[in-house]
Amino acid sequence: GLCPDWETWDARPPVDNAREAMQQADDWLGVPQVIAPEEIVDPNVDEHSVMTYLAQFPKAKLKPGAPLRPKLNPKKARAFGPGVEAMGNMVMKPAAFTVETISAGQGEVLVFVEDPAGHKEEAKVSPVKDKNQTYSVVYTPKVVGPHKVTVLFAGQHINKSPFEVSVAKPQADASKVTARGPGLELNGVIAGKPTYFDIHTAGAGMGDVHVTITDPRGRSDTVDVELEDRGESVFRCAYRAVLEGAHSVAVSYGGTAIPRSPFPVNVAQALSPSTCVRLKGAGGMPGLRVNETASRHVCVKRPSPPHPTEPNKSNDIPVSVKPWLGPTRSCEYMPSVQGKHVVSVTWAGQHIPRSPFEVEVGPPAGEQKVRAWGPGLRSGLVDHPAHFVVEAIGDDIGTLGFSIEGPSQARIECQDCGDGSCDVVYWPGEAGDYAVHVVCDDQDIKHSPFMAEIVETGGACSPAQVKVFGPGLESGKVVVGKPIEFTVDARAGGRAP
Repeated sequence: GLCPDWETWDARPPVDNAREAMQQADDWLGVPQVIAPEEIVDPNVDEHSVMTYLAQFPKAKLKPGAPLRPKLNPKKARAFGPGVEAMGNMVMKPAAFTVETISAGQGEVLVFVEDPAGHKEEAKVSPVKDKNQTYSVVYTPKVVGPHKVTVLFAGQHINKSPFEVSVAKPQADASKVTARGPGLELNGVIAGKPTYFDIHTAGAGMGDVHVTITDPRGRSDTVDVELEDRGESVFRCAYRAVLEGAHSVAVSYGGTAIPRSPFPVNVAQALSPSTCVRLKGAGGMPGLRVNETASRHVCVKRPSPPHPTEPNKSNDIPVSVKPWLGPTRSCEYMPSVQGKHVVSVTWAGQHIPRSPFEVEVGPPAGEQKVRAWGPGLRSGLVDHPAHFVVEAIGDDIGTLGFSIEGPSQARIECQDCGDGSCDVVYWPGEAGDYAVHVVCDDQDIKHSPFMAEIVETGGACSPAQVKVFGPGLESGKVVVGKPIEFTVDARAGGRAP
């Protein structure tokens, strides 16, 4: 019709409403205004004049081009969904709802959200394009408190609009919080040394971060904790433990413990690198070659964790640091270029004795003419023979040589077996680490020097009394792919160190 929404007009300006309707009738129906708008709204109007005016409408015909509009009924549009519920919406969490207009006619949907301070923003409205003429609406409240959600259809409020929506502080979800850093490692924290760890709360809602550190005596007031908000949902916790021993680091979010909390932390005594730390291994000795793994072992008087690093000064080399094995931690690196390398090993931020070490890395080993194997290349006993075998690979092996570096001079004997191999034995006189060099034409063979750990027997060990026998040691009885046995009888050998 020409005025399809007349039912929703504001009745307070009756003359204006009558003037608009009568003008539309005059323009498009050819009904002359035989009575003035001011008269037709007057309660005391002459009824005969009104009937004369209204009698023209049944015979009136609509002119071409009339601006007909479908009848609108905004009150028949409805909104539903979490975004218009009185409770349940949270700060910074998208709130969605749906507006259905199938019974309301044709019109534009607009949504405005007003926060407690009176700030008003237009929400995003997206047509779904379904048979019910629905629209999807999403807004994100930014503050806590009562909000007003106004939904307009064709410029008018739909049913129940505006909606009163309460926005609450989001509940903290501690299960989505993570914490990591050196201050949470089981080993690595030194008494009196500052350390830290970071707490990540992204996606966990809003909550308070709380950290409590309990010392070995069960007290939680001996370690000062400093929390710093670093932005982007990250908090840094810095602390300095006073006592050595087992500590417990409890991290909570919104009053609930996060996963893995409390974290056990062993705080080590602050030891002097010059007196309590030593280095052993082939990773700093001559003979190291490109693309060969170099091993070093950091030894301390007690299993307290250093952080050794072994970089080249101009180009850091990755170092693999293995878990503690007693008071020793093994580190491995593989140089990829030839030349001088610098190996730095620090304990609690200080260089250990002789660090940094200069290591000359030679060219790749290339094709090998000789290989060596046997127990004497790995371990041995003081004043007992340590054996190993050197075996030729091919015919032209060149000139062989052997040397032993260690706490004492070790006598070396070599016996040619006549089959391209030789038995080598040496007698270490003191306990410690011995570097066994096997050279061919004055060059260390692959994996040389071999590091052998020599220990004291304490008089309770006698390897010469150990008996070994069985078919697995007899010539002609061993078949490829078939299991075979032999026996080691160590009953008379005493207790091994």
